[in-house]
Amino acid sequence: MGSHTLLPLELVATGQWEEVEDIGGDPSWVSRVAELGVCVGSRLRVVRQGRPCLLQIGSCRLSLRDELGTQILVRPLPVSP
Repeated sequence: MGSHTLLPLELVATGQWEEVEDIGGDPSWVSRVAELGVCVGSRLRVVRQGRPCLLQIGSCRLSLRDELGTQILVRPLPVSP
């Protein structure tokens, strides 16, 4: 998989580090997840895949439910940050 391949977050395997490239959806939701650290350029790790999806952002963890993982597009990172 090339370094420019974008995936919806819900397709990322558990344990993988990713960089956020785009966030779609309702502007209020985009603002809310940005307040929680999920914004373009942020790095996160999928702790648990599925619904809900559990993410690690820095030293914090965030759970995303429903289809929200489809609205976040990420780029795989070659190694853990």
